[in-house]
Amino acid sequence: MYAVVDIETTGVNNAYHGITEIAVLLHDGRRVTDTWTTLVNPGHYIPGFITQMTGITNEMVEGAPTFEDIAEELYTLLHDRIFVAHNAGFDYGFIRSNLDVCGYELRTKKLCTVRLSRKIFPGFKKYGLGRLCEQLGIVIDNRHRAFGDAEATAKVFSLLVQNDPGDVIESFLKRNSKEQVLPPHLDKSILTTLPPKPGVYYFHDKSGKIIYVGKAKNIRSRVLNHFTYAEHHGGENALRDEICDISFEETGNELIALLLESEEIKRKSPRFNSAQKTWDRNYCIFRYTDQQGYIHLGIERFNIRKDVIKVFPDYLSARIFLNEKMLAWQLCPKLCHLQKVKKACHNHAAGICAGACIGEETADRYNEKVNNAIDSFSDESSTYYIIGRGRDQDEKSLIYIEKGHYLGFGFVSGDIRATETDALKDHIKWRPDTPDVQRILIGWRSRQPVEILHIEQSLPVL
Repeated sequence: MYAVVDIETTGVNNAYHGITEIAVLLHDGRRVTDTWTTLVNPGHYIPGFITQMTGITNEMVEGAPTFEDIAEELYTLLHDRIFVAHNAGFDYGFIRSNLDVCGYELRTKKLCTVRLSRKIFPGFKKYGLGRLCEQLGIVIDNRHRAFGDAEATAKVFSLLVQNDPGDVIESFLKRNSKEQVLPPHLDKSILTTLPPKPGVYYFHDKSGKIIYVGKAKNIRSRVLNHFTYAEHHGGENALRDEICDISFEETGNELIALLLESEEIKRKSPRFNSAQKTWDRNYCIFRYTDQQGYIHLGIERFNIRKDVIKVFPDYLSARIFLNEKMLAWQLCPKLCHLQKVKKACHNHAAGICAGACIGEETADRYNEKVNNAIDSFSDESSTYYIIGRGRDQDEKSLIYIEKGHYLGFGFVSGDIRATETDALKDHIKWRPDTPDVQRILIGWRSRQPVEILHIEQSLPVL
């Protein structure tokens, strides 16, 4: 009825690491009825620290069967039994993914003895296999070898069955129960607090430290996807094993969730987030007037003290944009700081530049073209609010953009368009603008229709 399983591996990611040893102990609910174990050639080098922990060397597995060699026999042992393991998600994920590669589809129910022990033996300080066995009076022979750990897990499972008040194991096995996919150290009751709404969620470790930040259109569904996905992708295993608590912040809509997620990853630097951790400044196109009265356009890191025309996430985007405007309005590339030359720009000889760079075109005439070019920079360079859904029916969200520079977001109840501009600004919480934020806003506006509230007059920076 049950198959108690333990494996040893070369690492924690089933996409990149291999299995070095497997043990399966068949269990009828009272005792072990049969055993099966084998070393496995993982097809990977076994790191020294793994050998130090398990005692399994590269020489030991050199002549061992590959997983493909044992796949049929292992599948026969497991496919019609309930899979039992200490931190079952880890062992199940490795075995299931390897069987899939070999053409065998393992879809069995599973029980995690960590989660069961927390329920049936509450109050223990720790629930790792070693400490749990110590607290239950179980001696582990050959620790960190597959058979030794599987044998200890089977003894734990026998005690769990004996001490089950009558419905714990049964409830864990129900089809609609989430117990089979949850992290070993996460209380199921936490799931009931997660809303099916857009927002940002935070995974915490046992000390309360944030180890991962994510965004979602549906927080509850996305969090559950993390846990079910871990069975298919080993990259989630290490994260899942450390999750002890989950917190969240509702945002009303996905765009603000994206912006808040990016900011929080930079602020918290969670260990399991790999992207968006770097703090950096945007680039911008700005203008200034020289002593001869000519307006110059230039590209530089965003600086609030400059007369900024438009903001970009990176230098290349800004240069391509400015080059297009320079050609379309026959501006001087030297005065746009796209060419570094001592005298006339290269475009003057080609008849594209009218000679502002050498004084042949008057400042008034040239500046008129520059201003017309600036006027064509699009609405994205103006000052405006992006209006979206709020956290409830009576609320709207506001994202405030000034001359392409993101200044933050907030939430407002009531009729936004009937509210004075200064009053709207009072609801905005200042937040940092970064290249990642600019990419999010540019990408969102290119893919999604958004409601814009333009502010005609120039507003002071918050």
